[in-house]
Amino acid sequence: MFAVAVGLLTACDPIKDEASMDIDNITAEQLMQGATFSQYNQVKDADGNISYVEAADGNYIKYSIPNVSAVQIYYLKPDGSEFILAKGSSAGMFAYVPGRGSDPNQTVYFRYVNQDGKEVVAQKEFTLQVAQDLSAEMKLLCSNDGKKIWKWNTNAPDGRYWGNLGSDGTNGLGVDIALKGGSWWGVTQDEELLTQLNHTDDGKAHGDESLDATMVITEDGLITCYDKDGNQIRQGKFEVQGYDPTYSKTPANVGILKTDPGTILFPYEINSNGRMPETFYIAYLTPSRLTLYYPDNGEFSGWSEGTYWQFASTSDVTGCLTDNSEATWEWDNDNGQCWGNAGYSGFVYAKEGSINGGQWWGITSDGLAEQISNYGYPENDGEGATMTLTSDGLIKKSSGGTGTFEVDIENTSDLGGYNEGKTLGRFKTTGSGIMFAQRINAGDHPDLPAQISEFDIAYISDNNFVLIAPSFYLSSGGQSWQEGTFWRFKKVK
Repeated sequence: MFAVAVGLLTACDPIKDEASMDIDNITAEQLMQGATFSQYNQVKDADGNISYVEAADGNYIKYSIPNVSAVQIYYLKPDGSEFILAKGSSAGMFAYVPGRGSDPNQTVYFRYVNQDGKEVVAQKEFTLQVAQDLSAEMKLLCSNDGKKIWKWNTNAPDGRYWGNLGSDGTNGLGVDIALKGGSWWGVTQDEELLTQLNHTDDGKAHGDESLDATMVITEDGLITCYDKDGNQIRQGKFEVQGYDPTYSKTPANVGILKTDPGTILFPYEINSNGRMPETFYIAYLTPSRLTLYYPDNGEFSGWSEGTYWQFASTSDVTGCLTDNSEATWEWDNDNGQCWGNAGYSGFVYAKEGSINGGQWWGITSDGLAEQISNYGYPENDGEGATMTLTSDGLIKKSSGGTGTFEVDIENTSDLGGYNEGKTLGRFKTTGSGIMFAQRINAGDHPDLPAQISEFDIAYISDNNFVLIAPSFYLSSGGQSWQEGTFWRFKKVK
């Protein structure tokens, strides 16, 4: 389920009331006596101004619980854990949007701690509008599957993924800081970030300094950070405000990421004695890239300092392949050969290194016509050919071929049988499949299909897609340096 707290991302303890009361210890029934609730829909006009219209099934719930000064409001997720909707007050507004496929009738819980320390919990049923689809920005942040894994982006400009920058609030931000660089200073490896603990609130390392630390963003409005061993470091709520993917309002950002304090990886403003911002500007957001910045003390004053964070994700393969709708791909000649053979066991784990390295032999697309003829391939997938992939799993090729695809990011053991569990997943097709889905030197391995329908994903980003498949399998007597066929594609702009 997806829920967002409205204006209530506070850090205080909301549930114990130290004020004097007529009733020292109340029951759940007494807690709700005199409580009032009203539901609203949020309406945004053409200028972006927000208002609220009363609705019987509205997702914005205004509440007043007069018998106490503070309550904690939450719902139970399918796994039984609590999702906090609001805390720190006995009156206000919270938003609750049940996730796709949920029952519109939902139970909300209200927790209060009595003077004697004992909890009481009351509950109330609400009929709510159920989310039909994720918003565009949520698909980018957490994928259409509702969960995305982000890590430090060591492929950011100059390799810098956390540090400081200079700007007047417009220049040097947005696409520039994300793709072109221009930062004043930044760290490029985990050892360097470990030397920056003077910027934390306690001077200690917590595990998010590692390049293997992860930040998981989910459609229920949570960000959870883990160290390299999978231990939870921090967790908090988030919401996106004022999303504008065209940069029509400012070239500096596409909106704001509002979080609980201390929620993202290494959440500290530089040179601020451990301050953890709650409002981050989103400089850049795509299926595989997230760049945030925060001005010095929250606002640029002329040319002044700011802090930036560069994150990358390879877990949203379908989002990258389809732009969450459809996207067209062509042969990638920009990085050398687009089809050929390679040492499989190294190439399959090369990740970004597979974009332009690791091959034994290969050709650019102008050499594909000869290979298509040599192998008797049935479709003209050579120079100038394209394939369009859609978010509902269809492949449509300019040669006329069609098929379907599916992505399995959980299966990270390679097809070759080395079982290191470090690939980016499997890509499976039906029908005509990808462009020129031909296994190289297929005549040497007549026991395997000449045209391939299952591949290892060597690399994926917004603009590059690299696949490889082994020429044979270890169970067939393969060797550690065995041959594989690779394919390199780039997105058509």
